[in-house]
Amino acid sequence: MFVLSNAWRALTRSKGRTALTAFITLAVTFGTVAGLAIIQEDTNAHTTAYDQQKATLAIRPTAATWKKVSATDSASTKHYMTWTSYTEYATLVQSATNSLNFTVTETVPARVSGDLKALDGGSLGSASDDETGGQLIWRAFWTKDSAKASDLGTFEIVDGKDLSYNNQSSNPNTTGALVSEAFASANNLKVGDTLKVAAASDAKTTAKLKVRGIYKYTSESAVANPVTAARNRENAIFTNYQTFAKAGLDPQSTDKTVSGWAVPDLDVVFDAGDSATYKSLVSTLKKSKLPAKGYEFSSPSLESYNASLEPLDTLSSRAKTGTIVLVAVGGVLLLILVLSGVWAPKRDDEIGMALVSGVTRGRLGWQFMLEVFIVTLPFYVIGLVGGAFAANPIGSALASGHATPVTSGLIWTMVWYGLGSILILAILAALRLAFFSANKLFAADGDWGTVSETNKTTTTTDDAEAQA
Repeated sequence: MFVLSNAWRALTRSKGRTALTAFITLAVTFGTVAGLAIIQEDTNAHTTAYDQQKATLAIRPTAATWKKVSATDSASTKHYMTWTSYTEYATLVQSATNSLNFTVTETVPARVSGDLKALDGGSLGSASDDETGGQLIWRAFWTKDSAKASDLGTFEIVDGKDLSYNNQSSNPNTTGALVSEAFASANNLKVGDTLKVAAASDAKTTAKLKVRGIYKYTSESAVANPVTAARNRENAIFTNYQTFAKAGLDPQSTDKTVSGWAVPDLDVVFDAGDSATYKSLVSTLKKSKLPAKGYEFSSPSLESYNASLEPLDTLSSRAKTGTIVLVAVGGVLLLILVLSGVWAPKRDDEIGMALVSGVTRGRLGWQFMLEVFIVTLPFYVIGLVGGAFAANPIGSALASGHATPVTSGLIWTMVWYGLGSILILAILAALRLAFFSANKLFAADGDWGTVSETNKTTTTTDDAEAQA
């Protein structure tokens, strides 16, 4: 109790230094926990979580090949992938994975018919429908997954209902269509209304569709095909595959005989399992000298996942730098504050008086260690708990909703490293006693110096009286 009370009095005599030490301990601990949680989650997202992601495989034209495709040149559709060109890939995928699961998206230009009008926008300019195939976009989805992966942008239904993707039905819906909110407004269309569109290759060939739902986009477009990109995406009409096929727009068995705008932009995406299977599958296909020149492999699902991590990657990069700076600067400041507290000249008097009074160096060393523990341990615990609870909401707010939880492993790491650091500071404070020399007992300023001067004065006066 004597040691504890002395330690407390020593701390209260230097309130500023005590408060600053406590604050730095709290700030460094809180910031380090939050920073390490973000870094740990980013590492996990690119390793364990990445390996668990569903992987897809797409074979698409390269950027150089897309440059050869023109929105006003129907002959440039010869660069599209076709059902015939996909056959070789499908055979190898099935052989390598013992399964063949895929989704399909097909896109063609389309013309307005009757009173229907397209929204302005895009880069078609004054080109005629015969040159461009029309201002509309007709896109068919095989499954809901392919609709979610649309490069025109993700969308949500704001009125009506979604398309029917029941590919096993004996009586599928072959008239339902989704139109954009802007397109519906411009044409005064409501759910249940009918509209007529004409084929890109022949204005006389029309298809009658029924508005099943109205959608609006919830993300930006990432279209690579210049034919689609040249049009205002609000003019896109979405249907299921059966509706597209019934309109005669899917030349599955005759794709070698069609040309021009009759050739759809066919995008088949295979299910590749996980990321490891995807890598193995790509390796197998490359051994067969695929893909053909002008095309490339990609994984839309993994690319989308990596894109979703960009805010977290940026935050993690900043957290790494910030945590290093915080720990380094905070550690140096704590070391300076602790050492300045025990090496201050006035502590020489305190140590000297204590030793003369019979207090052992060990007991004084324990007092100095307690001073460090009192001013750091409670605030370290507060910073640790606060950082653990705050890390997740901080990460979610700064990483576009990506959770950054604090794991038990991180907590234990912080506990051991934190306690170890505090113990080192306490030991360094206690070592002050090892460097205190007995010669300083009467050499320091203060009361001891006053006694020394008094004795000297008394001796001088006695000598003078003796000489007299």
